[in-house]
Amino acid sequence: MRPDFPFVHVDDVEPLRMDPRQGWEISDFRVIMDGRIGCSSTLFRGLFMPGAVHKKHRHENCDEMYCVLRGHGLAGAGPDRVEVFPGHYHYIPRGVEHWLVNLSRTEPIEVYGIYDRAPSLEATGYVYTGDVTGEDLKAPRTAPGDRKYHLIHDDLVPVYKTSREQGWTQDYFNQPISREHGATTTWMQGYFGPKTVHMKHKHHNCEEVCYILQGHGLAGVGRHRVELHAGHFHYIRPGEEHWLANLSKTGVLIAPGFYIGVGGLDESGFEYIAPVTEEDLKQRTA
Repeated sequence: MRPDFPFVHVDDVEPLRMDPRQGWEISDFRVIMDGRIGCSSTLFRGLFMPGAVHKKHRHENCDEMYCVLRGHGLAGAGPDRVEVFPGHYHYIPRGVEHWLVNLSRTEPIEVYGIYDRAPSLEATGYVYTGDVTGEDLKAPRTAPGDRKYHLIHDDLVPVYKTSREQGWTQDYFNQPISREHGATTTWMQGYFGPKTVHMKHKHHNCEEVCYILQGHGLAGVGRHRVELHAGHFHYIRPGEEHWLANLSKTGVLIAPGFYIGVGGLDESGFEYIAPVTEEDLKQRTA
């Protein structure tokens, strides 16, 4: 990704060579964006083939959040032992030992995540703390009411009320992780029915990163007009005008992302600018 072109597809990012002696027994790990483009945080994708594990470790300098896109795993966070499935969001505060194992013999686990306010992998304060043992894998699963750290499934996240008059014409919006969970960055998610649009707006108080989980959209960021598909990420600087439209006449567009450095939409400094016009929808810059 170039600083002057804030769009990238995860398939176009080179996997990093991670050191298994430091617990990185992950099949494929990619840094999607970080401080090299001016982002305050590091966004990553991890792919765990059967038998893969990210062993026990902690990040001294940042919180971590990740979501499960596919697969079935066992996650440890402090004393918690929880099974994770697609739609789960896991919030790991800084300094908390954690790990993740693929439990499937046939299917991979894929996760997206953020090292919050760490502009590089090196800046996270990574500390390897040991193997995941057979006892860890056999340990009783922690009941929801007994968990110390938040594990949230998207199906249980309430809709966040937004205003059509302020440009929110998509079907609904929610915040799987926010200040309600102790986080100081918000993981948000927008669901766009056919031909719906989030009109031109800005967030004055935060960076935003948006990615496409499903569907086919057109994003406007500053002067750019770029078509996006599942796996595309784009970066929006504080105060930069942007918008997103679902180009499909029949399919849904699912577009999660992050308001970096604020605990919710209401802290983001949201400003509605103007409608997205038919002329906007015809333009392409890439």
